[in-house]
Amino acid sequence: MIRGPCRNLNPENVYMKEGKCKNHYPKWFCEHTTHVKGSYPIYQRRDNHGKAKVRGHTLDNRWVIPYNPTFLVQFDYHINVEICCDIRAVRYLYIYVNKGHDKIMFRIAPNNSNFEVAEIADFQNARWVSSVEATWRIYEFPLHGMFPAVFQLQVHLPKFQTV
Repeated sequence: MIRGPCRNLNPENVYMKEGKCKNHYPKWFCEHTTHVKGSYPIYQRRDNHGKAKVRGHTLDNRWVIPYNPTFLVQFDYHINVEICCDIRAVRYLYIYVNKGHDKIMFRIAPNNSNFEVAEIADFQNARWVSSVEATWRIYEFPLHGMFPAVFQLQVHLPKFQTV
């Protein structure tokens, strides 16, 4: 999985923005994977002098995209894999997953210029349901669940509390 070429090798590449690669390729050589606080990890890229000819250009390890070979074989598709090593990334994912439903504010008004605006009286607060969520609800798929299911059993033993 090799990115490129871009930058001065191919300035017309779709990943170029204002003369620079949007994904910051080529990366630097690095002997070990390091975790930088508040940033993406810097992956191991050894300078083993290996080269590959891609689209008429000779590229080395600095152009290799992080990938998971198991996913590549199993799904027959390239899936980018990144490591979440910072607590802020985990916190962001937790907040995003549990943020609740998206909401919108809207108002329906007649199409004339003499219409008086009464923001508080006309205020509507509604949920925004995406097409994916609507389809999920129409087909009555489960929206949440607990595994294994936990139930409280009412068992009474003499001189003991309920379980």
